[in-house]
Order: sequence, then structure tokens, then C-alpha cells
Amino acid sequence: MLRRSQGWTGSGLIGSGVLGLGVFALCLLFAAPSKAQEIPPPLRDWQAWVLHDVPQHACPFLTSRMPGSGGYRCAWPGRLTLDVGKDGGRFRLDVHVDAPSWVALPGDGRHWPQQVSSNSQPAIVLQRQGQPMLWLTPGDYQLRGTLPWTSPPAQLRVPGTIGLVALSVDGKAVARVERDGDQLTLGEAAAAQRAADALAVRVYRRLDDGLPATLRTQLQFNVTGSAREQMVGPALPIGFVAIALASDLPARLDGDGRLRVQLRPGNWTVTLDARAVAPLARVALKLSAAPWPRQEIWSYADDTGLRSTRVEGNATDAAQAGVPDDWRRLPAYALDDAAGLTIETVTRGDEGGQGDQLRLHRQLWLDFDGHGLSIADHLSGELRHHQRLDVAAPWQLQRASQDGQPLLITQGENGRSGVELRDRKLDFDAGLRLAGDGGAIPTAGWKLPLEGIDANLHLPYGYRLLGAPGADRSPDSWVAQWSLLDLFIVALIALLAGRLLGWRWALLAAGFLMLAQHESGAPRWTLALVLALALLLRALPEGRLRLWARIGALAILALAVLWALPFAATELQYALHPQLERGASSMRAVQANFIEPPPPP
Repeated sequence: MLRRSQGWTGSGLIGSGVLGLGVFALCLLFAAPSKAQEIPPPLRDWQAWVLHDVPQHACPFLTSRMPGSGGYRCAWPGRLTLDVGKDGGRFRLDVHVDAPSWVALPGDGRHWPQQVSSNSQPAIVLQRQGQPMLWLTPGDYQLRGTLPWTSPPAQLRVPGTIGLVALSVDGKAVARVERDGDQLTLGEAAAAQRAADALAVRVYRRLDDGLPATLRTQLQFNVTGSAREQMVGPALPIGFVAIALASDLPARLDGDGRLRVQLRPGNWTVTLDARAVAPLARVALKLSAAPWPRQEIWSYADDTGLRSTRVEGNATDAAQAGVPDDWRRLPAYALDDAAGLTIETVTRGDEGGQGDQLRLHRQLWLDFDGHGLSIADHLSGELRHHQRLDVAAPWQLQRASQDGQPLLITQGENGRSGVELRDRKLDFDAGLRLAGDGGAIPTAGWKLPLEGIDANLHLPYGYRLLGAPGADRSPDSWVAQWSLLDLFIVALIALLAGRLLGWRWALLAAGFLMLAQHESGAPRWTLALVLALALLLRALPEGRLRLWARIGALAILALAVLWALPFAATELQYALHPQLERGASSMRAVQANFIEPPPPP
């Protein structure tokens, strides 16, 4: 801003005052949609100076884009009229421009627009991004030009920003205009692709309770036939005001509430966001004329932090009604002229005893000597009745942060360490330490009731988790990995060892198999075959069959020994040097899930 004040003389105080005045004027201009005549007289002379670097201030802004990311649309092409002949084509395009912008014209490098005029004045066509374009200042324009060629091409490039095209070939209007992206077919669409003009509309709405309540309307268009402009609506029920519009097709919401859409064949979606102008109690519809459907599907999402509600209406199955996937978990209702939606308040705020709603995601790392745990906690949810988080002994709180900002750890009245919170929505991270030689430890450590805990225990090399008592499931522990088939195999091999060598050996075999059942490379099936063949030798009489059985048993015994040697060497190596474990035997995270019910009232 200082660079634009060249030639200004005076003291630094005067320069600072001018700069502050300009900033103040800029804030006023963007704080509210004030008209030029509403600007205070002392600031009117500064308007052009303040807005010099923001020429797009008068352009509509796309709500789906972030400010500063090119979300403004300053040029709005209307209908393109194209008359194609043998020697060339003539086009006419109406354009409305809100700020200096580039406007793309039909044609390309091979068929370059010629004799182009803007409001009957010659215009210079420039090449930008490989396309013919005009640089236009704010205003309404009627662009005309020609497209010369020696023979008519099969297709002509027409920018995708132009939604409606009126095409005529040799003076005859083309009823079925065919477009494929930016390519326009210069002629009637193929007979196989012709279809009668038809339009099917489906309306889905999501109503979110709040202050104010918001309504998202999703219109699904199934279009066949020619490209055309269609008016539908009014698109919003009484009591709602539009705040945003997003569309796959060129669309505009008129002042009377009707939606003007430039249709072309295909399936398209238009999304309209609105807010309620009064607290919700009842929703009644007055359906618009065709092609508006005779029934709308509404999904309702309540806000338990604001109030608890009970909804009465014609309930329907969301999946059967084709509700968008993001809304299918919500209750759905079918609304028409006769059936509306009634919303009754049951409780407000925390009436009814709703407590804190918190979930804990925990990561635990066991020390290599097994004498302590380092913990990283993430608490998410909503605090309704507490403003302080404390941890109980033997847990030690070492660090804490909310929304990435460090928090001061203090001692409470009861001597517990904790932090003070001011935000109701919780996005809390903490580091804790738990010392000790094992034994039972408190599930959470936090002095608040939790809806659930998801925990991952990271074990050092050489450790295995036998079980996690108190967890509703711990799928990676040694106990949880056992199945009925594993128990049957261990029992069968132990039974074979007991029948062959005695029950003392059966207990030894069972102990070995229980420890080696889930270890990779353990000789289980070879041991079972050796024992089975040895028992078979006892039952067979002397003869050739007994001889072959003895040879098979010796071969399998040798195979079992050869199989067991590398397994034993590997296990011995891991026992001496646990850090050499790799792959599935490396440091692993064991998942456990806890559900802690809230305390009784």
C-alpha cells in the first residue's frame, strides 16, 4: 500500500494516518455489502485506491473454494449461437463481466476466430493457454465473429464454460446437439444417440438441528435429449434462506427462489445450502410443479449439545430410498404436501443428566527391562460438566496440550496432577509415565468416566503378551490367538505321546506344543506323524508291512530332527539376542479395546 503513495509529502505521522484510514476503509467495505452511496463522504474518494488490488471484489464467490485460491467467477457467458456453412461459421455470444477477465471463444489453433467484434467494435483475439480469448472489462457484451474453413470440420472446440449452444447447419436448426467435453459435433446427433427430451428429478434434504438450523438440499437430475435451460422450484421450503449453491451444471438461484439450470444429457447433482430463519418446530411442504417430484426424502440430525428432540413423520428406509451415503446413518422421512415433519423438544442442554462424552486413544510402550510404561494419550469428545482433567496414582502426567498448544500441569486440591481446560470440545494430547514391576494397573488413569478406550501396547524384542484381563477384546494376545482347532491339535499330539511313551511325556509334549503353537517353523505336524507311525508299529504283526512302516517312521523322525534343528537354533539366538528378531517376531503393537461404563447415578 505504501508503494502506491508515491509523491506524498508530509510527516511520518500523517503517512501512518493515511495508511490506517485506508485499512479502516477496506475493513468497512468487506465487513458488509455496503453500496457506494452508503460509504461515508470522507471515505468515498479512497474507494478506488483501496479496491485497486482486489478488482474481483464485485464477482460472485464459489463457496466450495478457499479465499485466495481462484474461487471468484467474474465472467459469465450466456447462450452461444453458432451458424455453420460450407465456407465457414458465424457465432454470437452474450457475456456479462463483473471484473476484468479473460473470456474464451469458440475455435482453436486450426479454426481461429476472425473478424471478432465486441458490441459492434473490433476486438483483438489473443492466444492464452492454447485457446482464443478476449480480455474484457466489466459490462455486458455481445461478441460476434467468424470461423473460416475450406470444408466443414466434423467437430469444433467450444469452451466448457459455455453451457447452452444453439446450432444451425446450412440455415437449419439442429435439435439434437451433441457435445463430448469441449468438442461440439457440427450436425445432428447420431440416430442411435437421439433421445426424447426427458427430465427426472429426485430431491434429498438433510436437516441439522442447531442455532440456526441448517438444511442441505441435493437435487439429482437425470437428463436425456437436447441441451436446454430448465426452471425448477422454488427449491427451498418456507422458513429457509439460501446461503450457498454448488452444481455440476451452470445454475443460478433467482430472486423468486426458483433454480435456473442449464441442462445437458447425463446424471448431475446440484447442492443448495440454506439456514432456518426461526427455531424449528414443524416443517411443512408445498411441492412445486413438475418436474419437481411428488415426494421428498428428508434426513434429520439432532444436536444433543443444544437439545434432545423427538421427530414425528412418515419414516422410511434410507437405503431403499436412495439417500446419499453420507446421510444413510440418519433417520429418513418421506415428505409431501400432506405429510410434514414435527420436531418436539424433549430436554434442553444438559437436562436429563447427559454426562461427559469422551473417548481415549492410547499408545503404550513397555520398557525393555519390563519395569515401566511410557504412554501417549489422545482424548476426544465433549466436556459437559468438568473443566479439569486429573490423573490418579500411580499414573504420572508429564506433558499436556490442547489443539496443539502446550498446557500448564498443576496440582489440584486432592493432590492429583492435572490441567485446566476452557474449551468444551476436547482435542487433548498427554504424555504419562507408569512405573512398577507389573501387576494390575488402572484401566484409564483419568478421573473421568470414558465411553471407551482403544489401546495399542508396543512390546520390546523378546516379549509376548499372554493376555489382557479387563479388555473386552485383545486379538493379538497369546490367549486370543488360540482356536478350537489349535486345542484339538495339541490334545491329539499329547494323547499320541501319552499312549506311546507314558503320561509324563504327554505332559511334556503338551507344554512344548502350547509354547510353540503360534511360533513360525515349530515342528508340530512332523512330531505328530512320528508318534502316529510309532504307535502303528506296535499294532502291526511281523512282516513286510511292518518293515515299511519302520522305515517310514525313521525317515519322518530324521525329517523332524532336521526340521527342529534350525527352529531350535533360531529360538536360542533370539533368547540370547532378542534384538535380532525380524518380521512377524519384531517389536509388535498389541491392540486392546476397553469399554468403561459410566458410574451409576
